[in-house]
Amino acid sequence: MKNLLLFFLTAYAISWLCWSPYFLPFFPVFWKTSAFLHYAGLVGPLISAIFWSKIEDPKASLPTLLRNLLVPRRPVFYWLFLPFFPFLILFFAVWINTEGALEIVNWSGLWHSRELSSLLPYQYIALTVFVVGFGEETGWRGFALPRLQQRYSALLSSLILTAGWAIWHWPLFFYVRSGYYTMDIAGIGGWLMSLLTGSILFTWLFNSSRGSVLVCALFHASMDIAFMADLNRPGVMNSVGMLVTLWGIGILVILKPANLSRRERVKSPSFRID
Repeated sequence: MKNLLLFFLTAYAISWLCWSPYFLPFFPVFWKTSAFLHYAGLVGPLISAIFWSKIEDPKASLPTLLRNLLVPRRPVFYWLFLPFFPFLILFFAVWINTEGALEIVNWSGLWHSRELSSLLPYQYIALTVFVVGFGEETGWRGFALPRLQQRYSALLSSLILTAGWAIWHWPLFFYVRSGYYTMDIAGIGGWLMSLLTGSILFTWLFNSSRGSVLVCALFHASMDIAFMADLNRPGVMNSVGMLVTLWGIGILVILKPANLSRRERVKSPSFRID
């Protein structure tokens, strides 16, 4: 557990160093709006996971370690279909919001980033998968979650990880181009609930897929693309939030807190050398 605490502290240090111009007063103004610094900080959990995995096993080979992350695990359903469920949720939320009139929605906003508007769709997707998806999930789920599940239930592990995940985000509340910047107290409360729901969903995916970081990374990227889409349709994201919350509650009720999965919870780190 000592290395787990050090993993969190290292991830915080790397990410917060990248994001320090957002909350420290002595940096140039243009640094305070830098999207590059935002995305650079997102790989903090990945770098920390690599570092502490190497400390735990000095003989670890980075190519083998990365191959373990990228090779799909069975059952195929969990890496081929489930990571893309956020798009189905978005589609259903739009259908509810428009009463079936899907053609009135600006779907082009799905494949573009308001923060990085100059990116082409394939560039935005690749950036989100590799920087956001793998940058975060290699650390949160690949390194931290299995170590927590060695000692705690899947639900309690998700709660602890939610707290660590939330603390990691705090400098982004000073980043003027982020959605966090304009949040009030109610908005922060809603965000924390969404983070907890997301953590439960990720734990379910991770345990159900036998510890696949690939599944979690693709799911994280899909959530970011689908749920941050600018569809120019008020009310859609409220419907998305309701559907995701119901999904999380369903997992808790049906699968129970011990494993949040029909399988035994994963206790051996996915980010390792076999």
